[in-house]
Amino acid sequence: MSEAPPILIVDDQVKLVRLVTELMNRLGFPEVEGVTDGPQALEQLRAKRYGLVISDLDMEPMDGIQLLREIRADDVLMNTPFILTETSFSFEDINVAHLAGADAFILKPFDLSLLKTKLKQVLNGRPRKRETPIGPVSSLNVDFPLLGKF
Repeated sequence: MSEAPPILIVDDQVKLVRLVTELMNRLGFPEVEGVTDGPQALEQLRAKRYGLVISDLDMEPMDGIQLLREIRADDVLMNTPFILTETSFSFEDINVAHLAGADAFILKPFDLSLLKTKLKQVLNGRPRKRETPIGPVSSLNVDFPLLGKF
């Protein structure tokens, strides 16, 4: 089995940073660090390679979406898996986060079995590529069994 990657927790509530750190330790991630805002997170990410970021959505001065956009815009950091957390998500929150490149969403308080499932999904994901502009005509030529050829 490969070594567990270092994880960065970002939450403006110190108690939640400690709680998530403890949960991650219990799940077999011995190297978990926490910061309390987005700018600190970016500084940490640029100083050390992390295998995952778990970030709160609602923070100041930089919220989770802004942090995510900064990470996805950075060629070195863009493939860092990113999970957003919050006590509730609106459809708009999920849509904006998805477009910004979030890998998963988890509601607080964390359900341990759901956290395990999301971690497996996110940590086994494929690397991102910079998207090329889409041309006016689709070049998709795939035969879908129930839909026919596109």
